[in-house]
Amino acid sequence: MITMEHVTKRYTEGGAASVDDLSLVVSEGTTTALIGPSGCGKTTTMRMINRLIEATEGKIIVNGEDITRVDPVKLRRHIGYVIQQVGLFPHMTIAQNIAAVPKLLGWTETKIKRRTEELLHLVGLDPQEMLKRYPRQLSGGQRQRIGVARALAADPPVLLMDEPFGAIDPIARTRLQDEFRQILQRVRKTVVLVTHDLDEAIRLGDRIAIMKSGKIVQYDTPDTVLSHPADAFVENFVGIDRAIKRLSLFTVNDAMNSEVPREDAAKVAPNSNLRDALALMVAANTDVLAVVDGGGVVKGQLKRDAIFSV
Repeated sequence: MITMEHVTKRYTEGGAASVDDLSLVVSEGTTTALIGPSGCGKTTTMRMINRLIEATEGKIIVNGEDITRVDPVKLRRHIGYVIQQVGLFPHMTIAQNIAAVPKLLGWTETKIKRRTEELLHLVGLDPQEMLKRYPRQLSGGQRQRIGVARALAADPPVLLMDEPFGAIDPIARTRLQDEFRQILQRVRKTVVLVTHDLDEAIRLGDRIAIMKSGKIVQYDTPDTVLSHPADAFVENFVGIDRAIKRLSLFTVNDAMNSEVPREDAAKVAPNSNLRDALALMVAANTDVLAVVDGGGVVKGQLKRDAIFSV
């Protein structure tokens, strides 16, 4: 869906490159997280995809088209864009914000209304409560959901997200990340996500591109990045607790057995990740958890040594 070939960005002629000879392929229907220290070029890389920043050298192909041959305004109308501060139009209602791009594309009022209500349901908001409100009347989490809905309004194949959950409190951020992951399972978009949060990159990314000084140092699955860092920089960046972080990639289902646990064993859900399960073991001072589904049925047990054998 997205191919970047030897892309370089310099802001002054002969100056240092903010992005330096970068090549990247993002497969259709996947999420790629760009992450690295401040000033590494991750936001510049993402903004070159929709020509908010023009590349100095190289080629960028989106959905089979060289973007330099596409009118930038038309290009952006077919690429969803979500930013940290949401960027909703304060003088417009929520309905008008979501309808902005479909109106520019000439959709009928009936089609726009149906799409707006569908998207509000998709992001977990009640259309009857939200359509006539203004952004100032919403919480930060609600505004971020509306931002996602607006980006999806014209059903673009590509979605660019620039630290979309960074301004949300930690509890709401985790919930929104999980909900966004569920949304992607239903609508299947190609997503490029800029983040400074490694846990967010692990949670949302099918692949992670770790950047340094305008270059990609490692581009791989979260599992590979955490278990086999490419070099000392990546190893230091992902942290000494990378083995613990890696456990969040697997669920209790991946490590449980069918043996019957003790009746007094602490309980964990089959779809909980192994990082949370280990934390529960530590809190309960135990080496075994009972695996219990939503209906209270015991499915088996999870042992501590099985967690570390995944």
